[in-house]
Amino acid sequence: MQTDALTASPAQRWGALITRYVLPLGWLSIMTGMFWVGDRALYHKLFYILLAAPTLVALILQPRVAKALFSNPLFIAFLVFSAYTMLTVAWADTENSLGSLLKRPLYVAMLLMSAGMICLQSPPLFQQCVRLAAVIAALATALMLAYFAYHPDASGRFTGYGAFYNPLLTAHVLGTFAAIWLVVWFQGPRVFNPLALASLAVLLVAVLATGSRTPLVGLAAALGWLLMVSDRRRGLLAVGLVVLGLVGVALAYPEAILQRGVSYRPAIWMESLRQIGEHPWFGHGYDTHMTVIIPGLEQTLADPHNIELGVLYAGGIVGLVLWMAIYGLAMHFCWRNRAQPFVMLAATWMIFGFASGLTEGSAFMSRPKEHWYLIWMPLALVYGQWLLQQARQRLA
Repeated sequence: MQTDALTASPAQRWGALITRYVLPLGWLSIMTGMFWVGDRALYHKLFYILLAAPTLVALILQPRVAKALFSNPLFIAFLVFSAYTMLTVAWADTENSLGSLLKRPLYVAMLLMSAGMICLQSPPLFQQCVRLAAVIAALATALMLAYFAYHPDASGRFTGYGAFYNPLLTAHVLGTFAAIWLVVWFQGPRVFNPLALASLAVLLVAVLATGSRTPLVGLAAALGWLLMVSDRRRGLLAVGLVVLGLVGVALAYPEAILQRGVSYRPAIWMESLRQIGEHPWFGHGYDTHMTVIIPGLEQTLADPHNIELGVLYAGGIVGLVLWMAIYGLAMHFCWRNRAQPFVMLAATWMIFGFASGLTEGSAFMSRPKEHWYLIWMPLALVYGQWLLQQARQRLA
C-alpha cells in the first residue's frame, strides 16, 4: 500500500513523507490539543497548519491517491450531505458569509482524507497515534483533576484547562477517551490491565466532575455494543463494575446524577420539533439561528440539545435521511468487519459519539471543536479502515 520508492517521482516521495510524518503529528495534535494548547484560536491554527494544509499538499503531490479517497461510499455520502447542506444556505437566515460556511465541510473533508491517506500508507502508525493520544489525554486529565481538587471552580463543576471552557463540552472530549480506554481494556489479553483500568477510572471521575450526563449515555451505548461483539464474560464484569460505581456515587454524592433531573430535555425537544414542523422537508437552512424558550427556564437556548434534531432543523427530513445514510454505511462496514480490533475501536467511538449527540449539541458541521470528537473524528477512523480494507481486497 506504500508507494514504491524506486518508481515514485520526487513529488510522490515528498507526498509520502508528508503523509508518514506530518499527518500523524497533525492527528495527535488535534486529538490532544484541547488539553495543552491553552487558547481556542491556537487550536484551530494547529488543525490548519498540521493537518488541513499538509493533507491538501500531499493530495496534490500524489493525485493517484485521490481516486481511492473519493470513490469510497462513505466519502461519497459525506459529499452528498455536505452539498445539500450548503444548498440550504440559499434559504437560511444566517449572519455568516457564504465563503465562511463553505469552508466548514472542506475542513471536515481534510480530516477524513488525512485519516484515509495515513491508513493507506502506514496503518500501524495511525493506530499508534490514537493510542498515544489516549495516554496523553489520561495523564493530562489526572493532572487537571489534581489541580481542580486544590483549586475548585466557583461553580463546583470541573471544566478543565487549556482550550476547555465549558463543562458540557469538556465532557465530550473526556467521554471520548473513556470510550477508547474501554475498548483497550476489552481487547487486552488479561482482565487486569493496570494502565487501561487506571486511565478509565481517571476519565470517568473527570466526566462525573463535569456534571454532564451526556457522556454517560454514550458510554452506556458503547458498552452495549461491546457486549454484542466482544467477550461476554468481560462485558458482564464491566456491567457489574458500572452498577457498583453508580451505587457508590449515588450513596456518596447523589447530586452528581440526580440534582438536575432531565435538565428540561423533553420540553426542549418538543419545542424544537414544533419549530421543525414549520419547514419539515427542507428545513430552515444551514446556520439559521434557533431560539428555544422553555417556561420556567430563565435563559434562552440556542440549540435543540440533540445533534440529529439540529440536522433536522437545518436540512429537514431530506437532510436527516442523508445524515443517517452516512451512519448507516459506516455501521454496515463496522458490523461486517467487527472482528478487526481497530475497526471495533472506531465503531465503539462512533457509537459513543452518536448516542452522546442524542442529548447534547447541534453543531454537526463546524470548525474544529469538541463536537468533532462525537462526529467527525470517529467517522474518519471508520473511513480510514474502510479504505485500508478496499486496498487489501485490490491487492488480493
